Amino acid sequence: MAEHWIHTDEAEDVAGSLRHAMRAAQFVGEDAQAWKWVAMALHSALQGACVCHLTTTAIPLGAVTERNACEWLAYFEDSRTNPNAKPPKTHLMGLPDLLKAVRKPYSAGNRSNAAGIAISDSELGWLRRFHEDIRNQFVHFEPMGWSIEVSGIPEIATLVARIIGEVLQIGYAFRHQERARREEMQQSLQSLALIKWPA
Repeated sequence: MAEHWIHTDEAEDVAGSLRHAMRAAQFVGEDAQAWKWVAMALHSALQGACVCHLTTTAIPLGAVTERNACEWLAYFEDSRTNPNAKPPKTHLMGLPDLLKAVRKPYSAGNRSNAAGIAISDSELGWLRRFHEDIRNQFVHFEPMGWSIEVSGIPEIATLVARIIGEVLQIGYAFRHQERARREEMQQSLQSLALIKWPA
């Protein structure tokens, strides 16, 4: 069998996650398991957009944990004189910490946004619960049965679309994408916010 490769990057991953959230949303009325993939894709898109927004030109600084940032800074310094220096593993912040970081003024990797991304304390708490109680449970599925309320996921989708839309508008996160790709993402965000969910 011939090998098959795809090329992607962090910005394309956000766009792909948005498209997948919308595709999965088409099936939630007939297949309850599709809610899992809506939630996972929304989480992926939001986390990826935060990472794109925060990462500086000294990749991956900006989106990593504080300890990992120190490790990377030490590596950058060491690599100036040591050709055998090995880069550390990358440890991204979890979604709750990424969201706290993007709320800060000048949070974009190029420090271009005087105002932080608008996420209220109540929205932050809501998204933290989404991360811890829904996304983590789906990713680390334990051998048990559980019930999950999905009635709030459409509102989370609208909130995710709004946050990513603001990141997109600031411009830094998706600066390497062609204009047509950025416009396509904007259309996806508008469509996501307008999905007709089953009652």
